[in-house]
Amino acid sequence: MLKTTMILKMQGYWAVGSGKGGGNEVDNRIDRDADGFPYVPGKMLKGLIKDACMRLRNAGNSRYAFTDDLFGASGKSEGLNRTETSSGKIFISDARLSPALRQALQKDESSAARDNLTRNIYSTAIDENGTAKNESLRGYEVAVPMELEAVLECDCQKDVLEDIKMAASKLVCAIGSHKSRGLGEVVIEFKDEA
Repeated sequence: MLKTTMILKMQGYWAVGSGKGGGNEVDNRIDRDADGFPYVPGKMLKGLIKDACMRLRNAGNSRYAFTDDLFGASGKSEGLNRTETSSGKIFISDARLSPALRQALQKDESSAARDNLTRNIYSTAIDENGTAKNESLRGYEVAVPMELEAVLECDCQKDVLEDIKMAASKLVCAIGSHKSRGLGEVVIEFKDEA
């Protein structure tokens, strides 16, 4: 089993949420881990990286023929009926703040440092005259730019892991919701075990 650390460098505001509202303040809140910090679920990361590998495979890159075997496949894949699935051989943990930063933020007696990890942003629809439409104001909680870490483990050969890392770092450019509005831009890097 090969293992590497994935570093997500969030370049601007980002939002990964469950769709839960925030009362009168915001319409959508971001997901938080058990300690109250923003995070990106490993399942989402795995799906984004699988999509990147599938795009390379579907573009004719034979190096990515491993995609269904490593990431798992559904009935849409060759050799499976429509209700069958096959499990994958790759695991990606949730992406969280580094342990050192988490510890420092948890020690902070006031919650001010933790509160600075998020912001509320607002948008409204504009009519043809350039005036805000009635009842169109929407508020979103977003996380500020930060670095998150996830662990990627793969039951594969080293060259296959390198192909996965290349696909992730070159083709996964945004994470979370409102990507078409500029949120979630990310740079993914990898740090191998020594």
